[in-house]
Amino acid sequence: MNQTYYTILTQKGVALLDNATSQGIPLKITQMAVGDGNGNITTPDATQTKLVHEVRRAAIDKLFVDNENPCQIIAEQVIPETDGGWFIHEIGLFDDRDNLIAVGNYPATYKPNFIEDSSRTQVIRMEFIVDNTEAIELKNETIEVFAARKYIEPRADATQTTATQKYVNDTITAKITAHEKSTNHPDATTSAKGFVQLNSAINSKLETQAATPRAVKKVYDKAVKRAGDTMTGQLTLSNKGLKINNANNDSMTLMTLNDCYSHVFYNAKTNTSARKLDYDSTENIWRFQNVKDVTINDKPVLKAGDYGIGSKGGAPLSNANDILLTGFYGTDTYKRPGLPDLGYDNYYSTLAVYGSGNQFCGHVEQLYVPTLNGPRVFGRSVFNFTDKMKWIESITEANINRFLTPVGAILKWPGIVPPAGYFNCNGAMFDIEKYPKLALLFPLGKLPKLKPNPDWIEDQPFIYIVEAK
Repeated sequence: MNQTYYTILTQKGVALLDNATSQGIPLKITQMAVGDGNGNITTPDATQTKLVHEVRRAAIDKLFVDNENPCQIIAEQVIPETDGGWFIHEIGLFDDRDNLIAVGNYPATYKPNFIEDSSRTQVIRMEFIVDNTEAIELKNETIEVFAARKYIEPRADATQTTATQKYVNDTITAKITAHEKSTNHPDATTSAKGFVQLNSAINSKLETQAATPRAVKKVYDKAVKRAGDTMTGQLTLSNKGLKINNANNDSMTLMTLNDCYSHVFYNAKTNTSARKLDYDSTENIWRFQNVKDVTINDKPVLKAGDYGIGSKGGAPLSNANDILLTGFYGTDTYKRPGLPDLGYDNYYSTLAVYGSGNQFCGHVEQLYVPTLNGPRVFGRSVFNFTDKMKWIESITEANINRFLTPVGAILKWPGIVPPAGYFNCNGAMFDIEKYPKLALLFPLGKLPKLKPNPDWIEDQPFIYIVEAK
């Protein structure tokens, strides 16, 4: 169809008209609806059951047969000045059971309401063809169309009828003709006065149409406010981020990348950029990047050298007895033994200090691990920064020989598997020739069967062991 604006019967409308023909029961068309097409001129589709976006529906004010074309039905509806504030891009006719009988598109027309400066009453007209009509009869402003294939009985209310579109068109044409005889108004341009069409679009590049107050309001609502204005809407970052310039030409940019939100610092002197703080929404983790010191609530939580154990920039550990501030420390030379109590065989060591409760009340835990001739593990508690417990070495597979008693002595081992060189005291047999020293105590070659006292069992499981020699 080459015609731009037109009306068609829907598939439902055709079926109902055929049914009216076969049953002899006139179809009652009672309502007209208008819609804005979601901002676009629509293309009528016979499969439609509703408008694309309906904005108003009301009773038909008049339905009649065109005097010049007996196969053409004309429906009219008056939209009062109190209704409006939207564009009309589509129209539709419904029967008394809300079935869409006919649908059409409509030249873009803005219908203002009474609160706008240009409010007006508007008549909407819709025309459609009924094929093979044999007889048409007018009865008290009500039309009954008896067709060979289709029957239509429109609804009319004499109290709500208005001038026909033909009368309106003839009157307007006469007025325009008279006006044109007095003066000829050309179209307006950017350099000359004249007629101009209004347009509420805010993305148009036309220079022959004028913006409506509605378009101006849309632009104002979307515009970035001036310096000093208060922004009340949501600020959305573009893929380039939000850049904050400093007076010395440095800058900080807030950026988003995939699932991360980053603070990127630009150094104007070195012309380099570096990420300083990232938030990973997938892992729900904040990460400091390329930062030496971090302070939260005026308390340092990260210092240069923390986690830098063994490096020249690491926090030096000269004496584990004196370091009570929470953090991680390490030695990197024999000139700085970590724990002087052990002499000079414990350099290349690490110290971890943990605050228990409020560390500023002086309660901390220390864990010291020398790696030379080890590793060995020492720990102690410190109260009020003065009451220091002695260092206590923990038993490990590497240092268990330091704590051994004579062969046959039974030891308590934290775990369920004995260390290398030891038997579990579970009553099992052993080879007396292979382990002669143990056989002196247990000549039958059978280990004692010992179970932990239930009163001793805590969170850490343990077993009893004996050295296998």
